[in-house]
Amino acid sequence: MNVTSAIQQSALILLSPPLSGKKEFFYNWAFEGLKAGVPVCFISTDASAENIKKDLVAQKIFFGQYENKGLLKFIDCYSHHTDELLPDTQNIRRVSGPLALNEISIALAEIEKEFLKLNEKHRVIFDSISTLLMYCPSEAVGRFIQVFIAKIKNAGGSVIFTLEEGMHEQRVVVTLEHLMDDIVELKNTGPKKED
Repeated sequence: MNVTSAIQQSALILLSPPLSGKKEFFYNWAFEGLKAGVPVCFISTDASAENIKKDLVAQKIFFGQYENKGLLKFIDCYSHHTDELLPDTQNIRRVSGPLALNEISIALAEIEKEFLKLNEKHRVIFDSISTLLMYCPSEAVGRFIQVFIAKIKNAGGSVIFTLEEGMHEQRVVVTLEHLMDDIVELKNTGPKKED
């Protein structure tokens, strides 16, 4: 599958069990964009921006040149759990946690304004909806995701959301899938890959 051609100004949900290679999938999509001059924003509920940077280097994605050009940004919903004093940087916006849905929306809107100065398109990776569902009622998450997708598309962006397979009731999964333009399911078929 050519990841780039499959995801243009759309919303996709990446449904996978743990350790099935989802990070490799969305890192590849991010890198394809960056190489083409398309800005990328990672929104992480399960890892700090610093840990994502380490993962990128482990995947041989040397991001410094893209970060220096303003093409790579992060919304970190995780770090305040471990260190409330970590400051924002030019490329990292930290929000108070996964429950801070309004803060996440505001941070993304600010980043999108910066991205639009560089390119009419951008990419967003939201890892993971599963964490939101641990903190918020599924109906609230569904409403947030629906509005979030509309805002991203209106700003010329595309988004990949990750969702852990087997963690959620089927009605919740179906509701989220209904909001998407496409669904990609990854399966464990061999040696486990780190997620």
